[in-house]
Amino acid sequence: MSETLTRTICIKLDVGGNEAALAETQQQFNAAATWIATVCWEERITNANTAHHRVYGETRARFGLGAQLSVCARAKAMEAIKATKTQESERKARWRKEHARRRDKGKKALPPPEPATCPQFGPRSSIRYDARTYRLLALDRVSLNTLRGRIACRLLPGKWQHDMLVDPAWEIGGAELVWRRGVYYLHVAQTRSAPAHASPEDGAAIGIDLGLVHIATDSSGERFTGAPVRKARSRYVARRAALQRVGTKAAKRRLKKMSGRERRYMKDINHRIAKSLVHKAVVSRKALALEDLTGIRDRTMARREHRYERHAWAGVPFRLVDPAYTSQTCSRCGHCERANRHSQASFLCKQCGFCCNADVNAAINISLADPVKRPMVAPVCR
Repeated sequence: MSETLTRTICIKLDVGGNEAALAETQQQFNAAATWIATVCWEERITNANTAHHRVYGETRARFGLGAQLSVCARAKAMEAIKATKTQESERKARWRKEHARRRDKGKKALPPPEPATCPQFGPRSSIRYDARTYRLLALDRVSLNTLRGRIACRLLPGKWQHDMLVDPAWEIGGAELVWRRGVYYLHVAQTRSAPAHASPEDGAAIGIDLGLVHIATDSSGERFTGAPVRKARSRYVARRAALQRVGTKAAKRRLKKMSGRERRYMKDINHRIAKSLVHKAVVSRKALALEDLTGIRDRTMARREHRYERHAWAGVPFRLVDPAYTSQTCSRCGHCERANRHSQASFLCKQCGFCCNADVNAAINISLADPVKRPMVAPVCR
């Protein structure tokens, strides 16, 4: 359990006449990170110190980066390799589990997952800065290290970002310089010690069932409907399809402008739901129990008209509880049978006659599943 909380502040930058210097630095930095990742991948180097001694001098000579930017490029490359290896291990573990399940049921085996490939970074990927390569200055300015020396850019924070930056409870750490659609943003990381909280009551948990009709249903019966989400997504899909059929320059400009709106909309919906559930867990001193929905695309079939919803739904997967048969098992007597669930919304146990909303019944089963991991949660700001 982590004892440190982390958050990131995204702040728009006014780079003035320094765009050429930043673009050059961005290109060389990411070329260096790609080269480092390739060398360490081929030579099977996973230790950061070993990687540093192997690539540091050559990185500076090849790409003209300063000492600290070379170190930051190496750190970015090694973290990408570690993340890729972790994802590959998780994919293999899921495949082994699904392969065994299909073999036991006499079903056709799934093909093994594709091997992972070495991570690469485009010329417009982010630049990583640490405490020695950037500095926040007075009057909302920031000093950034580039191949042409130090440059000063103006930060354009809103009131919310400014209040977070000056909050003395949070310590400012490293930053990422991100280029997006011709605009630079500085993602500033902050950390603080986790506040002390009362431990959840032993065995007490709020089960959460994730779905399409209802985005989330908890074991107390509260449901977060997915009707507005489906309506909005249908509108986005239809609008994109219509513009793509037109294919004119104006339509393409409109598609570019629309890009990301659906993602931001869903991010906001997910954040609101998660915030509400975390607040309930904090107030009631209970843990959160959620289903492990990793690999749901491979494990389930969907009709053509439902594929987009299934593969882009609003539920956020957490690897906490095995979701197998939670929707078919009676939360009162434990009897498991497919016929128990009459429909998406109705559950009627064939053994004891217990009747309940199907999503609520599944959420109760999730809350009772063993083991239940107990995440540390911070106070919810209103």
